[in-house]
Amino acid sequence: MKPLRKNKGEWGYINDRRLRVTLITLFMYACAIGIFLLGIGITHTRKNLFTVISVLSILPASKSLVNMIMFFRFSSLSREKYTLFSSAAGDIPIIYELPLTTYERTFFAEAVACTGGSIICFFKPVADKHAGPDALKTKLKEHLDTVLKNDGHKGLIIKIYDDPESFTGRLREMNANRAGMDPVRDMSVLNTLKAVSL
Repeated sequence: MKPLRKNKGEWGYINDRRLRVTLITLFMYACAIGIFLLGIGITHTRKNLFTVISVLSILPASKSLVNMIMFFRFSSLSREKYTLFSSAAGDIPIIYELPLTTYERTFFAEAVACTGGSIICFFKPVADKHAGPDALKTKLKEHLDTVLKNDGHKGLIIKIYDDPESFTGRLREMNANRAGMDPVRDMSVLNTLKAVSL
């Protein structure tokens, strides 16, 4: 049976969250407007308790709207790219679609795999006037390194790829050399990254 909800790190998570957060946001705003109109309908004035409740209910609705806007900045991987990555990964733990926020910017790691103290990340940098592609890849690498060290994961080698063929080639190499790896540690590293993503 198909799961009703996608979890962080699963393929399709972003599109699933976008839909859910949009529906929740619309429902919350509809409730706020409904309460306001109900108050006017009952008391025939805006000066009533219903108006206070509707204004207060705008706050969580607005928070949900910000969340919705964040998720609309990204989209899930295509089925072709997901199939390419998952088949190349084989038995290697791999997670997908991680929006990682820093004080300066938000990075969208499309796929992250970990095995034997080596982490590889597929990230398509979008250059802007503040930073070029190489600078963005460096900043993402530094962010991942900081997050993992803060959670006690030290001595990890992190590589960022922006070419799907290079990424899948490295996945196949890692899958071929899995003897003696620690899957519990690998999943612990990936769980740390899931915990800090949107």
